[in-house]
Amino acid sequence: MAFQAKAVILDMDGTMLDHENRVSQTLTDIIKTIRQNGRKVFIATGRTIKEAKDATPHDLEVDGIVCANGMVVYMDGKQIVKHSLDSNLVTELVGQAQKEKIYYEVHPIEGSGAALIRDKAFFMEEIQDPKPESVKEDEWLSRKAAIAEDIEWTDNLPTEDAAKIYFFSKDKQRMTAWKQTLDQLKEKHDFSAFASSDHNVEVMQKNVSKATGIQYLLEHYALTNEDIMMIGDSENDLPLMEIAGYAVAMKNAADVVKQQVDEITAYSHKEDGLYHFLYEKFSD
Repeated sequence: MAFQAKAVILDMDGTMLDHENRVSQTLTDIIKTIRQNGRKVFIATGRTIKEAKDATPHDLEVDGIVCANGMVVYMDGKQIVKHSLDSNLVTELVGQAQKEKIYYEVHPIEGSGAALIRDKAFFMEEIQDPKPESVKEDEWLSRKAAIAEDIEWTDNLPTEDAAKIYFFSKDKQRMTAWKQTLDQLKEKHDFSAFASSDHNVEVMQKNVSKATGIQYLLEHYALTNEDIMMIGDSENDLPLMEIAGYAVAMKNAADVVKQQVDEITAYSHKEDGLYHFLYEKFSD
C-alpha cells in the first residue's frame, strides 16, 4: 500500500466491535499478524479499561490502550497516565442530569460505572422497546446490558477518581438540548465533551482526547504522528484522525468523519469490515 504505517490505532465501538459488541476471532488473528510483522497496534476508545476488557477476547494483545477518550493510558498492562474529573463537577453534572431526567453513568478509572438507585426508573424508560431507528444497535444493546448487569446501583455516588460521565437519551432532540446545556456549563467549568452518536455525549477533563492520550505511547515507542494509521467511525475519533499520517473511516462512520479521512472501508463493522480492511493492507 502507498502509506507504510508503523503503527495502527483502532477505535472500538463501531470499528473493532461487531453488532454484538464483540471482537471477532478473525480480527484478533489479523491483529496478531500485524504485530508479528513488526508494526505496533494500539486501541483508542471512549471505553474505560473494564469496558474494553469486557468486549475483547483474552488472547487479543495490543501494544497500548488509550481509554476514556484519553483520560487513562495503559501499556504492558500498567497504567502510565491518569486524569480524573473534579468531584464538584461530577456532583453538579449528575444533579443537573437528574433534574432533566437524562440517563447518566459515572465511570471510575477502574471498575464499573455507577448511578444512583433512585434514578433507575427513568433509566428504564430510556431502554423501552421499540428502539428508535436513529439509535445504533450496538449502543442500544450496551444500554440494556448496562442497566441489567454493568451499572453499580448505589445510594451514594462515588465522585472521586472519575474518568468520565456518559450521558444517553433515545430522544435525539433531548440529547441535543442536553449538549447545549453542557455547552453553557462549560462557561464556568473546565471540561470537554465528545459524542460518538446523536444520542450520547461523554464528559472528560478539558484538553484531553484520544489524540493527547496516544502521544504518550508514540513517545515511548519513538514514533511520530506521521507513522500512524487511525481507523474509527465517530466524532470522538476526529482529534486523533487530524494528527494521524493516514486516517480511515469505517463504512458505517458518521458523515462528518467520512469527509475528513484518506480512505473509507468497503465493509461496515457489522460485516467484520475492520478485519477485511486490515487483511487487505497488512496480510504481508
